[in-house]
Amino acid sequence: MVSLRALHAFALLARNGRAAQAADDLGISPSALSHLLRKLESELGATLVLRDGRGLSLTEEGKRLAAGLGDAFDRIESAVDGFRRRGRTELRISTVSTFATRWLIPRLPDFQTAQPDVELLLSASTRVVDLDRENYDCAIRLGRGDWPGIDATLLWREHLAVAMAPRLMREDTGPEAALPGLKLLHSASRRDDWSRWLTHAGLKLPDASSGMVLESRDLAIQAAIAGMGAIVIDRRFVMLELAAGHLVMPDWPVLQLDSGYWFVRSPNRPLSRPISGFRDWLIGTSAADAG
Repeated sequence: MVSLRALHAFALLARNGRAAQAADDLGISPSALSHLLRKLESELGATLVLRDGRGLSLTEEGKRLAAGLGDAFDRIESAVDGFRRRGRTELRISTVSTFATRWLIPRLPDFQTAQPDVELLLSASTRVVDLDRENYDCAIRLGRGDWPGIDATLLWREHLAVAMAPRLMREDTGPEAALPGLKLLHSASRRDDWSRWLTHAGLKLPDASSGMVLESRDLAIQAAIAGMGAIVIDRRFVMLELAAGHLVMPDWPVLQLDSGYWFVRSPNRPLSRPISGFRDWLIGTSAADAG
């Protein structure tokens, strides 16, 4: 009987093309890998690997054996992994990056405690997924909730409030006096947030679009923490930083927006226990934050 471990070592070498990578995948040293390959050659009575100063490469017989093996070990690994996951339920979620990093992920341990058998697969993208055709159970979308053919549940309406590092905040200073001396931080996808807030507050700045532009709101928040300027942001996305004293929100006007974050799913798919549990947890957690 041919050693399956030696055969696996050969299959990894054939797939990766590098002995060091194959040894690492198998969790052994390169010398142990070489020993397994020699063992396999002895058992099969054939030279499978060429050894020279440049490394290891497959002989014609080695290539023939590799082609015959195909993805057999990958399928074995997949079957074993599926068996190990028995009794667990996957929940595939699509969401937007800011919601995922600034709100959802810090709170997910609570959901996992409540639903320990649910395994989450989280994807963050600005692309709107097709919940009927793509392999997602649900999604979090930012908008007004008027998507046709979608079951949408509002989590919260967005708002914009000013936040900055404590050292930038002067005592008892209103926005009309403080903002001209502050740099404004913008995220590339939300370039008009400051203009909208200033209009709401009845204020004018010579150039509301000036200041540093960052790729995401998460980066803009980090820049604000570093004292590089002020941001306008939904308070829910900086609650931890406010609680820790890394940011402050002065008692200035707050702009309520028409858009909001929604839990969405396709009504054409079954409402399973993990989906309904995740939805109810999101509603309860967002309501607690609002309180």
